[in-house]
Amino acid sequence: MGNRRKGDRGEDVALRYLLSKKLDLVERNYRTRYGEVDLVMRDAGTLVFVEVKWRGGLEYGAPVEAVTERKQRAIRSMAEQYLAEKEPEFEEIRFDVVGILARTGENAIQHVRHAF
Repeated sequence: MGNRRKGDRGEDVALRYLLSKKLDLVERNYRTRYGEVDLVMRDAGTLVFVEVKWRGGLEYGAPVEAVTERKQRAIRSMAEQYLAEKEPEFEEIRFDVVGILARTGENAIQHVRHAF
């Protein structure tokens, strides 16, 4: 399976999970010249920028460990651009990471709220 397909599949799994936790989808795959924010969600008055990481195994560490400081800086920059461009209403912003470890039958999902 190609990386884009894996990413799309991971985002689908993460989105279903977050919707089940009563978050609302605002935008998916917000693209800037710096990269892409996987999901923008709303959790009551909080705007949540979500990075999704999908892994097929633990050879390279847990999925959430793949969100390095460099990636965090990029996501913050993209969030700033999103806020300037879209001007959404919000009380707070938050950065979450959803890690998905592909397992036969059922995926293992780790949701880190306030990840950075």
